[in-house]
Amino acid sequence: MSSGVPLLKEAIPMLNFDAVVVSDLHLGARNSRGNDFLRFLHTLRTERLVLNGDLFNDHRLRGLQERDVQVVELLRRYGERVHVDWVVGNHDPRPEWFAGLLGISAVDEVILDIGGERYLVYHGHRWDPSLAWPQVVIDTADAIYFACQWLDSSHRLARRLKHSSKHFLHVTDVLRRKAIETALDRALSGVILGHSHLACESRTSGVHYLNSGCWTEKPSSFVGIRDGQARLYDWDPVARVAWQRGADAMASAALAAPTV
Repeated sequence: MSSGVPLLKEAIPMLNFDAVVVSDLHLGARNSRGNDFLRFLHTLRTERLVLNGDLFNDHRLRGLQERDVQVVELLRRYGERVHVDWVVGNHDPRPEWFAGLLGISAVDEVILDIGGERYLVYHGHRWDPSLAWPQVVIDTADAIYFACQWLDSSHRLARRLKHSSKHFLHVTDVLRRKAIETALDRALSGVILGHSHLACESRTSGVHYLNSGCWTEKPSSFVGIRDGQARLYDWDPVARVAWQRGADAMASAALAAPTV
């Protein structure tokens, strides 16, 4: 396969993971960081990859570019080597399309065993009250967000706008609260969501809550599971390293890139 991104040949600083959770790549969207994700997959070694919703931006797959097709092709090949789960998000195509695209079945949720504790992996869109807003309001907010990303390539302006929005902050609080309630009701130790595009990690009422963020902003992020612990990481596509959120030093280890 010719992906347009060279396979890495030298040892690079990147962690081996038992499992990795990524979400909200939004293939087909103007701001999808598909090239960065290709480099990430070429770098990654894991036994299990969970695609936690909104791999695509449009349920009819409109807007896909050659780069996006390369991502899908690489994910199909990746699935021949490791276990890949595809959790349904609100932008994804119908479940019957999943098997044809990636050769796997779509699921609503995944339960991961992390250090002997049960974690729910769920996209989270069904807990989002803003999805009931008029479509014109949602489209206008998206347009403003995209414009901020275009004006400022560092994405600081878009992040500042999003994080200062009372409506956005309300939605993220709702998702966190629902996650904690669900964990307590189902005797789960943790919950990993996507959907909000806000990477975060916290512990409340004994529940470990993580959001894997997105691949439409800088930095892109993911949840890595290693040595019985789930942690939030940022991906640096230039240095090709993973930085653990809140860590004083780069969380990395030498790794030769796998052939995928």
